[in-house]
Amino acid sequence: MLTRSRSIRRIVALLTVTALSAVGAAVPMSAPALAADTNLQSEQSTRPPAVSSSAYPAYHNPPNLDYNVGVAGRFTFLSWRTDTVGFAWRLGEDGPSGTVPVAARQGSASITPDRAGRQTLYVRDVIADGTPLTETAYTFDVDNGPRLADPGEDGTELVVGESRTIRLRPGAPDVVSYTYELRDTRMQTLGAGSVAARPDGTADLTWTAAHHEIRSMLVQSVSADGTISASRRIGYSVDGATPTVSLTHGMGWVEPATFTVRTRMANPVEYVVTVNSDEASRQTLTPAADGSATFQLLPTVKGTHFIVVYARDAAGVQTSAATILWSVSNRPRVTSTGFPANGVGRVWPGSFTFTAGMPGTTAFRYRINGGPVTTLPADPNGTATLSWTPPEVGEYELIAWSTTATGSTSSVTEHRFQIAHRPVSLSYLVPQSVVTGEVHMLELTGFDLQKDDVVEVTPAGGKPVRAQVHQLNGQRVRMLASVDLAGAATGPATVTLTPHDELGYSVTMPVTLQIVAPPPPKATKPPTITGTVAVGSVVKAGAGTWTPSPTSYRYQWAANGAAIKGATGASLTIPATLLGKKLTVTVTAVRAGHPNGTATSKSTVAIAKGKAPKATKKPRVTGTAKVGRKVTASVGTWSPKVDSYRYEWRLNGKVIKGKTGKTLKLTSSMRNKKLTVTVIARKTGYADGRSTSASVTVRR
Repeated sequence: MLTRSRSIRRIVALLTVTALSAVGAAVPMSAPALAADTNLQSEQSTRPPAVSSSAYPAYHNPPNLDYNVGVAGRFTFLSWRTDTVGFAWRLGEDGPSGTVPVAARQGSASITPDRAGRQTLYVRDVIADGTPLTETAYTFDVDNGPRLADPGEDGTELVVGESRTIRLRPGAPDVVSYTYELRDTRMQTLGAGSVAARPDGTADLTWTAAHHEIRSMLVQSVSADGTISASRRIGYSVDGATPTVSLTHGMGWVEPATFTVRTRMANPVEYVVTVNSDEASRQTLTPAADGSATFQLLPTVKGTHFIVVYARDAAGVQTSAATILWSVSNRPRVTSTGFPANGVGRVWPGSFTFTAGMPGTTAFRYRINGGPVTTLPADPNGTATLSWTPPEVGEYELIAWSTTATGSTSSVTEHRFQIAHRPVSLSYLVPQSVVTGEVHMLELTGFDLQKDDVVEVTPAGGKPVRAQVHQLNGQRVRMLASVDLAGAATGPATVTLTPHDELGYSVTMPVTLQIVAPPPPKATKPPTITGTVAVGSVVKAGAGTWTPSPTSYRYQWAANGAAIKGATGASLTIPATLLGKKLTVTVTAVRAGHPNGTATSKSTVAIAKGKAPKATKKPRVTGTAKVGRKVTASVGTWSPKVDSYRYEWRLNGKVIKGKTGKTLKLTSSMRNKKLTVTVIARKTGYADGRSTSASVTVRR
């Protein structure tokens, strides 16, 4: 015992020296500071040290899966005392232990757990006199459960029947297999299984959501020595893929109702339908290519029926069941376009159609507003039509039921509706002025307009002209109608709307429509002149753009503002007499029923000379080219035809001065020289044309 006490004092002394070395030389404290420090030590002398670790967090936190059995982790200690010189720690009752020095009231130790599961690390302060102090119990988990290499998100949604593969890697040594359990919200087991591990301890776990109540999976690894690891939990949400049911009603007890069912389950192979829990009613349906199935039911008794439908896949996995409440009466159906149920009808002839909802119907019986009961025979199809004209405005109720030849009576149908004058009104018209003799689109603004209403325009002193209604907006406040005013007199006209479903009731516009004489066509783009402005060239007139569109055009050409006599076509060949003058063209636009409109083009540039005439056959030197003889110039042929010619004679390319006649006498000075003649063709209004002959040699 003495030896143990000496050993403890030796360790405490060593820790004290180490702690002093860590904090450096002691600094003298003032009396107040020393008193305060003494008080703090007194208050906290019984408080054990604080312990923390990011490698092995406290048990109420998720474990750090990077640390496991045999992996060292750092633990940090914090003392609340001022006289602590070290920390003593031990892992469990029989695990590793040790001491560490303190620095600034802190210390740390690297500790390696040697087993999995929940562990407790005990840590206490060590003070200089070796007094035993209270220990901190720091509990943490060493998690050797499987690591999920590809777990998806916790709470992943699946559809019943869907399969999922989870990749597993070991968190413990020598793993040979994995076991799993599927559990519901009450942690009851809904399924279990196992999968063998590969040599490296990994495995792929594929499972199927066979029940919509599955909410989690617990996975554990099994080592070769039989050790079972901690469990790993994954949360799931499984959609039961309850079938959706759409219903197309039949007719009472006469025509069956059609039900179409669908499910989110992938590849269902059958649907099971049961009516009113009656096993005799069970139907098994094969889905169509799109996964849906259709069935029909026809009730034969009164009351509410409930239908249960679920689907199954090829593996026998079943969806949640859908329950549909279905109630069908045998009363007749009453329909009316003119007098809709709970709607408003007008003072206009209409009809009701009765359709039997009871098999064997031979007649319908009805009465309106408590009037006498009237019988209406049913046709072989179980229908009948009642024609009716409202006597006045007000509230109405039609009661109808059907009967059979054996005296059976159906339930009663109540068809309520209202008869009222339409609150139709007209408030605005666009345009308010139109031209006689044309078709115009009128836009009427009002209230409760309908496309079947009759719109008429009545010119002053004339007969009404009916318009054609083309369009009505969805709020029934704007209508488009076209009216042909051919032959309509000018002056004020009235616009009247007669509602199609009112007897003897019409509405007149509060403003009148002015019918005016048509305007002359107006050029929105002026006429133009195109082509080369030169003598002999052809220029063309562009009519321009006009509104309204003309039916024909007339033209008048002018030079320097003076009309050119006879120039009234769409084109003009410029004569020589107009050389130097500027052209314009005036277009007259003609439209039937309208005054003529006119517009004049811009002036052209001054008319230039025409292109010089061209020799279509070149000139020649004719006669004997010999000294003492005369030669003559043959002018060739020219286009266009010219007015006169001039001549230039040349020897060896040089002009012979003074020789401008058509003939030339050859002299001795010309011997052995080459002679040519250039013919100059003249035409009024055109540039001169020139052409030179081939050369001839003057002989002796």
